[in-house]
Amino acid sequence: MVEFEDGHGPTNIRNVVTDSTVHYLVQIGVLNGELHLTVPPRAVAAETPLGLAEERLARSLLYQWRAEADAWDMADPEPLAVRWVHSRTALAPGAELGGRGDRVGTMAEALLGLDHRRLLILGGAGAGKTTLAVLLTLELLARRLTRGEDVPVPVMLSLESWDAERVNFHDWLAGRITEEHPGLPRVDGLHPARRLVSERRLLPVLDSLDELPEHRRTAVLGALGRQLGQEGGVVLICRTEPYRELVATQRDVLRVDSAIEALPLAPGDVASYLHRARQPSRAAQWAPLLAELRTAPGSPVSRALSTPLMVWLLRRGYERAPADPGELLDRGRFATAWQVEQHLLDRIVPASFPPLPPAPDRLHPPRRWEPDRARAWLSFLARLMNRQETAELAWWRLFGAPLPRALAAPALIVVGIALSVLIDLGLGAVGGSGHPFGFGTAVGLGVALAGLVRTAGQGWFGDETSTPRRRVNPLRFAGALRSAGRNGRLGRAWRLTVVIGGPPVILALVVLQLLAPAAEGLALVAAVLLSAYLMVALAAPSDTVDAATPDALLRSERTSVLVTLLVLAPLLAAGIGLMDWSRAHLYRYSQVDWSYPLATWCGAGATFLLLSPWSRWLLARCSLALVGRLPWPLMTFLRDAHRAGLLQRTAGTYRFRNLRLQQHLAAKAGPRSGGQGGSGTAGVPAPRATPDGATTVATGPLADLTLPPASTWRGLTVRRDPDSYLLTGRVRAVMLAHWGPLGALLGLHLVRITVSGTWDRLDSWKPIVGVPALGLLVMLISLLRRRHIELHITDTFIAARTGRHRCRYEWRDVDEVAVRRVHLRGRDTPVHGIHVRPRTGAPLPPARWRGRDGWYLVQPMNVVRTLPPDLTEALAELSGGRWRP
Repeated sequence: MVEFEDGHGPTNIRNVVTDSTVHYLVQIGVLNGELHLTVPPRAVAAETPLGLAEERLARSLLYQWRAEADAWDMADPEPLAVRWVHSRTALAPGAELGGRGDRVGTMAEALLGLDHRRLLILGGAGAGKTTLAVLLTLELLARRLTRGEDVPVPVMLSLESWDAERVNFHDWLAGRITEEHPGLPRVDGLHPARRLVSERRLLPVLDSLDELPEHRRTAVLGALGRQLGQEGGVVLICRTEPYRELVATQRDVLRVDSAIEALPLAPGDVASYLHRARQPSRAAQWAPLLAELRTAPGSPVSRALSTPLMVWLLRRGYERAPADPGELLDRGRFATAWQVEQHLLDRIVPASFPPLPPAPDRLHPPRRWEPDRARAWLSFLARLMNRQETAELAWWRLFGAPLPRALAAPALIVVGIALSVLIDLGLGAVGGSGHPFGFGTAVGLGVALAGLVRTAGQGWFGDETSTPRRRVNPLRFAGALRSAGRNGRLGRAWRLTVVIGGPPVILALVVLQLLAPAAEGLALVAAVLLSAYLMVALAAPSDTVDAATPDALLRSERTSVLVTLLVLAPLLAAGIGLMDWSRAHLYRYSQVDWSYPLATWCGAGATFLLLSPWSRWLLARCSLALVGRLPWPLMTFLRDAHRAGLLQRTAGTYRFRNLRLQQHLAAKAGPRSGGQGGSGTAGVPAPRATPDGATTVATGPLADLTLPPASTWRGLTVRRDPDSYLLTGRVRAVMLAHWGPLGALLGLHLVRITVSGTWDRLDSWKPIVGVPALGLLVMLISLLRRRHIELHITDTFIAARTGRHRCRYEWRDVDEVAVRRVHLRGRDTPVHGIHVRPRTGAPLPPARWRGRDGWYLVQPMNVVRTLPPDLTEALAELSGGRWRP
């Protein structure tokens, strides 16, 4: 390339070689100017172990996303012609990139031509963002596998499983590949995921940014900007409004090469698409609607069909006879676009589960889900998800429904008594005196020891012990320790002390027991410590990324239960056996009675079984199926709903295809068991302002509670001026945090008296009354004490005092302030309070103020997330834009 000036000699000589495939470049003569050589990255040879692993991963992803595209009718008969234009929402100007959804090959070519291959996909709800991402993924995989192009392997993931504040992005990406594709060919004896990530052979396609809580969106966007590096590519998907709000206050912004945004569908394009997609035999039924779309672009039905979600609902709802799409033209029934959309949402469930006629050559007809019942089941799940304030449908959270929680204690008693009868019969067969007099003490001891081991797990993981556990593989002990460290709530120093110092201490106790038989209890202590160590290492809570499907995660939890029965419980029994051996050696008994360790194993195994997440899932599934809220084969129903396109699958959880569908089902009335009508309430939890200014985001019976100004509260004094807000006073606070440990103790006692066979004794049931009475007494005593509280907010800091404890945060060290549930000693309490999220590198207060996800407590307030209006106003005015209602 030569540039001339005023007709004279060249002023700028640049020698450019682009897309060269030669091994050597030979220059003949004199080289004037700079040499710019652009060589495309060489593909990893398919014959190498890493190349074979990359090829296998690409094929696995192609099959996976083809099935998802078929379930969503993405390319049948062809993709929708969604128009994508360059968006100015991103702070970086980026390259002008656009296109149409039915010409995804051109958009894929443009994506590969970007400098860093970083693309931001924006649009409204149901605008086709995820559909475009799936089609881009399939196009890139097809280019690689069928055309032999050297393109990175696109890996589409949901951001909900990434804890950006604790896990590096590349570690998370490699972990996801390792867990979801464990069968990839090994490279140098190791799984190839980390090599593929480090050599930039993957292109992450990240969805669900807008569905994260606001503080997590900020953390994710900032971590991506810092950790991707200069050469890291990414495709990021988000709704337009949440992203615009995010970048308006975000300091660490992910720089992208281009941002595209979806335009509403043109009615003419929708008509052409439906004309090709309809069945030829139903042309007459579709003709009036298609004519309306072409001639009346401003009609309610034309405006309703402006998003791919609504077009898909229309296709699926009216694809079979006798459904008539022409009924949507009735202006009496459908006067607005909103009414058309609601009608389409109403029809989707019956259309997804049509009655199937039995095949004449089959003994049993295929499974049929009645549309009314299917809608009732999905509505129940949507309402439960709304109450739990989540968009993930996880099988282990079904226990949070009111019915299973109410039946937990009765079911524990019934099953425990049944197990005691079985234990009595089994131990009676091996000899010894009858149960419970001969073995009741040993069984009860097993229950107590198992309770100690579970307490160690709860102390390490906190509330995470109620979630399913990771895949148990003793051969991957290092991975087990990493999982335990990732989920542990203890400090780093304590975790290192336990991991490094645990094995030597346990080994020393066992050696001392063998060398000094007179010390009877050393073996038992070693057995308890080893069991607790293995409980932490091999039964760490799952991040929902440890299994590719919910069914696999359920199988993993069943495996964990089996391991506790066959490994941890026998270890505790072995401790009892060694203690009896040392006693026999000391007192020169003729033999050791091994029936007592067997009884200990029965008690410990029953405890691990009855208090496991799997048993809670079993109770929730059976109880909810008995009353007709859910089907008996629930996992089969969820798989069928996924195949029908109603649900999408993300790692170990399901989620509704679109948040709009979840909202609609949660708000609809569905028939109860036996076809009776019922009602439901609902709404996806979202912040809203009440008329007097109080802000609330709570759901349930206290959702609409409005608090009076704090200045009117008895015992409180508020002093407000333009630069500060000071709340002081003495209040009575009801203590509630003790109910969690007391409840766990009560459950363990129920297991002990039922499994050990002492349930028929009246004195065994006294603690059942005494423990709740103790809890009530603690609450009454706490009411007698008045604590001094103080909350001081200025334009430079926020400080609080509760009793003798004080904290202070400078606004310059704070990113956000919000109302969150108080997290105390690894557990969520029923109390909400004001929290701050410090900036990276800011000085942190003592550990007692630490909450979840990088938030720190300032002041506990109420059992609901509602603040007094004057306090809300002060936080909004004095926090410098950090207040997140």
